Amino acid sequence: MNTNLWVPALLLAFHLFRASSQITIGWLNIDCGSNATRWDKNLLQWVTDNDYTKAGINKQVPQKQPLEEMNTLRSFPNQNQQNCYVLPYNAPTQRYLIRAGFYYGDYDGLSRPPPFDLHINGRTWSTVKASTAEGPLYHEAIYVNQGSGSLNVCVVQVEKGMVPFVSSVEAVPIYVLTGPLYPKMETSYAYDLVSRVNLGGNEIQNFVCILLIYVRFIIYQYWILIDNGPKLLNQCRYAGPLSEERYNRVWTRGTTPPNCVQVPTVATPLPLIENDPPIPVLLDSIQSLKPSDPIILSVDLPHTTPQSAYIVLYFAEMATLPKPNDSRIIDIYINGQKKSTTTLKLEECKVITLYPITVVGPAINVTMASASGSTLPPIVSAMEVFTRVEADSKSSSPPSSTPTHGSGTQGSFFYAYINSISCICLFLLCIA
Repeated sequence: MNTNLWVPALLLAFHLFRASSQITIGWLNIDCGSNATRWDKNLLQWVTDNDYTKAGINKQVPQKQPLEEMNTLRSFPNQNQQNCYVLPYNAPTQRYLIRAGFYYGDYDGLSRPPPFDLHINGRTWSTVKASTAEGPLYHEAIYVNQGSGSLNVCVVQVEKGMVPFVSSVEAVPIYVLTGPLYPKMETSYAYDLVSRVNLGGNEIQNFVCILLIYVRFIIYQYWILIDNGPKLLNQCRYAGPLSEERYNRVWTRGTTPPNCVQVPTVATPLPLIENDPPIPVLLDSIQSLKPSDPIILSVDLPHTTPQSAYIVLYFAEMATLPKPNDSRIIDIYINGQKKSTTTLKLEECKVITLYPITVVGPAINVTMASASGSTLPPIVSAMEVFTRVEADSKSSSPPSSTPTHGSGTQGSFFYAYINSISCICLFLLCIA
């Protein structure tokens, strides 16, 4: 590198670190069972769990994973003990994304992964079913803590001799300038994530891919279509200070139905749309082959009993339509019952939220079909499905202790954006 470029290169590194720290203020990433604090490749800080739980035993996992937080865990062999993590809240009514990660990895040498229950603030959240053959397993929920400065995530033994464990716990404050994410979620409930899929989208995570997406977005504004770009990973999530995903959500690449094709679509950053989805998720969609073909997406539910679902569908339109007078009107059905109709327009993204929707497992079908008067096939970019976590009298009561770790303050997203812009300018200066 030319010696004249060292100064802007160092400034770039400094701005990247500062932008990342601003975006992630208030985030809590716990590497359960670890003995030391560390920073990962995305500039996220992972801390030990010593300040958040007094129960359990630290263990090493012999079957290693690329994600370092999956290589240690904390097990809880004492069935009578309240096996809880006490997480600090920045504000009494702050909405949070809570994600717990589990990787068995035969840490106990028994080749017998345990089933156990997961509770959140005294409610049964989900049942963890670990496996010897699979990689890490995650459970995620959106929750508003009412009237308390902390939130409790607990694991509960349900079978004798089956010892629960936790590999990681993440807590991310959810707030945007336009209002809360998932605005129809009731503050008196938790919402368990069942599915979050990026349909037809690129698999984007690292720094180079993010820059390529920005280039692709600029080209789209001049009505030029280019190839689908790099496909490196199977998730779109927070990947550092230039990431489009600002809330640490994980968008898994969805399966394209056999009667559909992947198509490039246009996503504009302004105006902001509901739930603030990352632009890369909206830059590609799936479209059925012809107007008479519906798009049918099947979602497996965690329970077979009646439950209340929160379903979000994201739509973006193509840059140009086959004919000037073409129209795209989509009817949306849940298990054969029509719930909504939406009309797409050029350069406009739409979000349709369906709640409450009573569903019964083991699976539901979300169908998008061309409505009367539509000349184009149905299209969709992404989908999220949550189920409402009801109060459960059998859940363990949260411990009375409070965490010793101090809580942070909420970061300024606007300041982080300014830093990100300066990062791009410095990067261009470095390669000029």
